[in-house]
Amino acid sequence: MSEARPIDHFTMRGESMTRIETFVAASFAFAITMMVISLGTIPDSVANFVEACKQIPAFSASCALIIWIWHTHAKWSRRYGLEDGPSIMLSASLIILVLIYIYPLRLMMQGLFQALSNGYFPMPLQFSAFWEVQFMFSFYALGFLLLCLNFVALYLYAIAQRQSLGLSEHELFDSKTEIFQWLLAAIVCVISLIISITANPKWISFSGYAFFLLFPFLTCLGVYRGRLRQRLTRQLLHTAPQQPL
Repeated sequence: MSEARPIDHFTMRGESMTRIETFVAASFAFAITMMVISLGTIPDSVANFVEACKQIPAFSASCALIIWIWHTHAKWSRRYGLEDGPSIMLSASLIILVLIYIYPLRLMMQGLFQALSNGYFPMPLQFSAFWEVQFMFSFYALGFLLLCLNFVALYLYAIAQRQSLGLSEHELFDSKTEIFQWLLAAIVCVISLIISITANPKWISFSGYAFFLLFPFLTCLGVYRGRLRQRLTRQLLHTAPQQPL
């Protein structure tokens, strides 16, 4: 006799990689390759090698963010296994956003580490006017905002297919949790965007630092939704019919 599936288990409906997931994974790998290539030529001296090594923190942080985005889409693909028109369109939009914002992402990470290291880590991009700084922060915030809304749309579409997918109460709850997380991230993007547009030169850096709000915001949301999920589990266990021995 096979073991009963846990009541809070999320069924993976796309166990095998779909063509969409394969294409997205390949595109993300290409995006990371673009970051590697953009680091420049092979160093021809120790001094140039040391200078190249200073790019490692920004490159690593950029890769971590790209991998996080890829893993989120991979998880969506494995959970729902959708491969229809809207899924293709939304996944293609995600790829376009990542490929467009790969260079701004790297530049923002370089600027972050330059600021945190008091200039030790390099930032190749030079600004000649304040509006250029505003443009970079606004461009990055807008790109991240569109990325968040893209994931919101993916999960909303999955929920819209809940009847055909046969989503359970827990699966529907977890899907909504993902939407809340990305909407919260979108709010942080809006905060960053507003700061980039309205702040004076003294406070413009807070447009980038605003993204650190993601850590406490998402942590608090995770704790809150986790408690609600435990309550849902207890309710379902209480109302579930007893299985015969």
